[in-house]
Amino acid sequence: MKRINPSFLFPFSILVLLIWGFSTAMFDLPPLGKFMNPFLGFIQNGSDVDIDNLERKISDTGINNSATIYFDERKVPHIFADSEDDLYFAQGYVTASLRLWQMDFISYVAAGRLSEIFTDDAYLNYDRSQRRLGLLLAAKKSLTLIERDPITLKALSNYTKGVNAYIKGLNYAELPLEYKLLNYEPEEWSNLKSILLLKHMGNNLSGYEEDLNMTNLMLALGTVNFNKLFPQSNGHTTPVMQELVGELNPSLKEIIQPDYLNYSFISSKTTYKSNYNPQLGSNSWVVDGQKTTSGFPILCNDPHLTLSLPSIWLEVQLNCPEMNVYGVAIPGTPSVIIGYNENIAWGITNGADDVKDWYKMKISEDYSTYQMDGKQVKLKRHFETINRKGKKPFVDTIYSSVHGPIVFDKSFPNINEGLGNHALRWELLEPSNEFLTFIKLNKAKNYNDYVDAIKHYKCPIQNFTFACKDNTISINHQGNIPVRWEGQGMFILDGSKSTHLYKKYIPIDSLPASKNPSSHYLLSANQHPTTDNYPYYYYGYFFETRANRINKLLKNEQHFDQRKMQRLQTDNTNDFASQALPELLNHLSVKGLNEKQISLIKRLKSWSFDYNRSGQMALFFELWWKNTETLTWDEISNYSFYSVLPENYVLLDLLKNEPENAYFDRLGTSKTEHSNLIVRKAFFKAYVEYLQKGDNAGVEWGNNNKLMILHPTSKKAFSITDMKSSGHPSAINATSTSWGPSWRMIVELGDRPRGYGIYAGGQSGNAGSKYYDNFIAPWNKGKYYSLNFYMTKGEAKKLSKSQWILK
Repeated sequence: MKRINPSFLFPFSILVLLIWGFSTAMFDLPPLGKFMNPFLGFIQNGSDVDIDNLERKISDTGINNSATIYFDERKVPHIFADSEDDLYFAQGYVTASLRLWQMDFISYVAAGRLSEIFTDDAYLNYDRSQRRLGLLLAAKKSLTLIERDPITLKALSNYTKGVNAYIKGLNYAELPLEYKLLNYEPEEWSNLKSILLLKHMGNNLSGYEEDLNMTNLMLALGTVNFNKLFPQSNGHTTPVMQELVGELNPSLKEIIQPDYLNYSFISSKTTYKSNYNPQLGSNSWVVDGQKTTSGFPILCNDPHLTLSLPSIWLEVQLNCPEMNVYGVAIPGTPSVIIGYNENIAWGITNGADDVKDWYKMKISEDYSTYQMDGKQVKLKRHFETINRKGKKPFVDTIYSSVHGPIVFDKSFPNINEGLGNHALRWELLEPSNEFLTFIKLNKAKNYNDYVDAIKHYKCPIQNFTFACKDNTISINHQGNIPVRWEGQGMFILDGSKSTHLYKKYIPIDSLPASKNPSSHYLLSANQHPTTDNYPYYYYGYFFETRANRINKLLKNEQHFDQRKMQRLQTDNTNDFASQALPELLNHLSVKGLNEKQISLIKRLKSWSFDYNRSGQMALFFELWWKNTETLTWDEISNYSFYSVLPENYVLLDLLKNEPENAYFDRLGTSKTEHSNLIVRKAFFKAYVEYLQKGDNAGVEWGNNNKLMILHPTSKKAFSITDMKSSGHPSAINATSTSWGPSWRMIVELGDRPRGYGIYAGGQSGNAGSKYYDNFIAPWNKGKYYSLNFYMTKGEAKKLSKSQWILK
């Protein structure tokens, strides 16, 4: 994106007149006189003076002693301090200097406080929804827990002091542009705000909730067809933990319809449309020294998350006597979340387990009680006051049972009637201290330290990938996973029966994990965590295609270095397409095709299944497969409660093994159709759609796979739209519209760790800064930066471009 230059938006003479004419805020606009003042207003946000200053001494900050922040050529802060207290203080200070509005705004989003910023009534509904989900209440409970842990409390409190020291030193001219545009000021930072940011990230990663939809599908299809179309495992898996032995667990193969699940229990056939994108996930893998040219392990990680400006990540190095760690942090929270130190490296991917359960409740008309085991139990309630800009506060009454909050009730039914008077049990709402995991990981020196760190991680379930320079590698499916009976949590549960509440979790030492496998590599890409031999039942939305591709590439290479890992991490091959296209071609007779169609078939046969920007065959395969899906699953999409279709592998297996399956026979036709006819119809429909794209440029994948990297306000001036991109959700380089690899990292351990990485954004949150989006173009081209991991303060001073000294 071209850098915004505010000084050219308005001629200076016009500014003078506007400043004189507008001195107070009007409607939702900022006070224009103040906003357009060239010495105080938005023009001041076009400067990089502070961040480019070769040496800046900042006094009276409130830091205990001092800290030095060295900035490299990409404006990554390398923080050196003599104590942890000062280190976290400095991290808070410099993070606020780069990303204050972003982290502050997201705390409002998480807490359900947007009505304090915006006047539109739509934000009141959003705020009510957030409060009813319980993120703010959960953050407060977690704060109470954290305040009992001196290690975490000290880190959080010093970080908060650093943020507030920066805020205290701000004047209007120095405020981030968004405060001026939206006409409000930053409030004091707090430990609660930092906790809210982690809860917000957890919410983004644990939004899977198909309970109502799966309930309707089981009732409509019956056990046999349900398991055929929505199987627990599809047979095309590369599980995270591959070397598990033991007896087969039938519940991980198929689900029997529970006795309570019938139309007298669920009469509504409405559906719940979740905003969760199940393809949000990540890739991470690690190889030990047996498969590298250096003899030391290499760990790679690229979490797939919503792409935004500013980025959700901030690169940073933290150095004090207790640690020397590099990686990315979440702005607003202390420590490094994904990264490495002199001894270990770690990555994280979403575990994809279902951690939300909905319970149908029997609630009295006046919302005073609910039924449990034949008895009436008092329904708890509390009041949430939602302050509103320019309006009276709104007080919402929120009810809750032993299961959790009643999110939708008679006073708030408009979002979804299908889950009215249902209680939500969600692990994220339980008090927890995930901060301690990352604080300890930052200091970890070996495998035992790593295990001690991740045991504190509770929700959402994550796969932690680990490497140590002693060549220990490991992967752990970590978090609170309930011990469930078969099918528990997949369908709506009966809130009137205590037997439907789970009471314990899978023991930590029984969670899926693997250490030093005979294959010399481990991988995680949101696939099934185990084989069918795992003794416990679990359920989630697992994605297999990327894992299958990664496994093939890791298995076949014996001499990895960082360049080979870069090529692997940016691989645009769709492994599913490599299996599906031959099957489509087998079902298509060339009889009756014209010369252009036959020529297209020849090109498809020579296609390498890549989704590069300039490629032209990827689009045709997408259209052909999508139309095959649509024509096959018309019975499913015809249901009034339709929400999800069977996954791709289910249809592929039907094409291969059951070409005359009844699902290929379309509704509303007199002729009985088989798979050949469906595939042929889909081909012709795809051919027409392909021609409608126009010339060669129109069918290039990049013109049909454009990314949007949006600012939270969605203002185009602060965002990037229509960026042509390679990749596909099923490729290792997983991209799609508004999400993708949010941080690519490759770390080779050894006597001195070597890291390479990049994210889609820039270090500054200021849209007028040249450091706002300067990483995006190289990121989109698959380039990497060499990460400057300074071993000593002297090295940092010698090699850095500028420095701040906090006193």
